[in-house]
Amino acid sequence: MVAGFDSIDFHEFHNRELPRRLAAGNAGLAARGCGHLPPLGIALEDSGETYTYVPREGTVEIVAGDAPARTVIAVRQDEFEGMVHDCESAPGLIYGGRVVKRRGDMMDFVGWDPVLRAMYQGRPIYDADALDLRDRRGEPLDPAHGFRPEDDLEDMAHFLRSVGYLFVREVFSAEEVAAFRAAGEVLRGRAVEGDQLSWWGLDDRGESVLCRVIRAGDLPAFRGLPRDPRLSSLVDLADTKLVPSASSDVDGVTVLWKNPRMREGLSDLPWHRDCGMGGHSVMCPTMVCSIFLEANTPEAGELRFLPGSWQKSWGFAEAGDANAPQGVAVPARPGDLTLHYGDGMHFAPPPTSETGPFRSCVLVGYAREGARHHRGERHYNDVLLGRGDGQVEHMTKVAGRY
Repeated sequence: MVAGFDSIDFHEFHNRELPRRLAAGNAGLAARGCGHLPPLGIALEDSGETYTYVPREGTVEIVAGDAPARTVIAVRQDEFEGMVHDCESAPGLIYGGRVVKRRGDMMDFVGWDPVLRAMYQGRPIYDADALDLRDRRGEPLDPAHGFRPEDDLEDMAHFLRSVGYLFVREVFSAEEVAAFRAAGEVLRGRAVEGDQLSWWGLDDRGESVLCRVIRAGDLPAFRGLPRDPRLSSLVDLADTKLVPSASSDVDGVTVLWKNPRMREGLSDLPWHRDCGMGGHSVMCPTMVCSIFLEANTPEAGELRFLPGSWQKSWGFAEAGDANAPQGVAVPARPGDLTLHYGDGMHFAPPPTSETGPFRSCVLVGYAREGARHHRGERHYNDVLLGRGDGQVEHMTKVAGRY
């Protein structure tokens, strides 16, 4: 049983509880996201008991057994309960090696992830055509609007609530940015592949490249950031009380660097949510503050957001996928910052320049009070650090090994 949640009988859930949830409205929500997906079978690893989810017009049919399924995955009882309670996700289970492929393609399971959330929890799937973002005066809202620290806090709070992120200009001085850059270079010099404190990737020459360092709070330049009043006053705009997400300021700060010509790793990020490796129901809302040390431009490898997605779901998509939304990139400069809810969709495509400067950011995390890992582990993203050389492999590569 997942700690803090009710136990679930696999057979009873599929024959009574899930049909009830679908009939109550979840079927329509799920159907909006699964028309292109093949039937998915979910089995209990121990018993082999299986049910298949089959997309139908306006609903999802639940079929006993795996006969209609193109892809069948098997999980243990606690992992299935975690999926139903929104503690587990398809990518997290795959990266963590806690799912078995009986047949098919693991990327089908990834594609079903937002649909399962709609079926199980009633979370809507993102629909850009249904958005109608308005400011406090009822006027159309510019999703790339930049605020300044002295602007009206109620306007900021409304923007954050509506769009799921906030862009604030000129929060940190040029001197502070220079100090952050210098401290970042110290961290870069200390990072070692496989130290479990850094993320690495491979460029097109096959050379290992540092992408980010966690525990940046080891250095005085970063240590006080989670409780810096300039950040705290903005985080307090959230409707939920949020506190620094780490147990100490040492753990609560990350520095990332974009890199050109990356072949593997997570320097260039697909569309994702920060709770994409699991933990939504026990962690969220979370919030990430990105302090920009270089400009947020296409040449630098920009961060882009999907406005209005933070209370909805969207499936896995590569940054260059022509069928994926383009999102919004705010014109941030060094010293500016963004705040975004962790369950809002965002991505970071490759830089269009090969000469730089490339985007680098200091990241500071926040979560609601009492947030926890449902298995008592350090962080859900630790499943990305499974390799001894520190390389963080792409989702499709990991799924392809099953």
